[in-house]
Amino acid sequence: MQIKAIYEDKVFKPLKDLNLPDKAEVRLTVRRRFSDLLDELGEPDAEEDIDSVLRSMRERSYYE
Repeated sequence: MQIKAIYEDKVFKPLKDLNLPDKAEVRLTVRRRFSDLLDELGEPDAEEDIDSVLRSMRERSYYE
């Protein structure tokens, strides 16, 4: 089951009824938007030139 919730006052609040019993134990996975991570961490430096990597992949024979 996937749900959307808002985190407010240190509590996750589901946007819809979950139909779970009181005190049911659940596991949450919090995912942040990728753009938020880039804003926080900055864009990573590329270790290789993407054009060179793509050219190499196009020239490679995968069925020999």
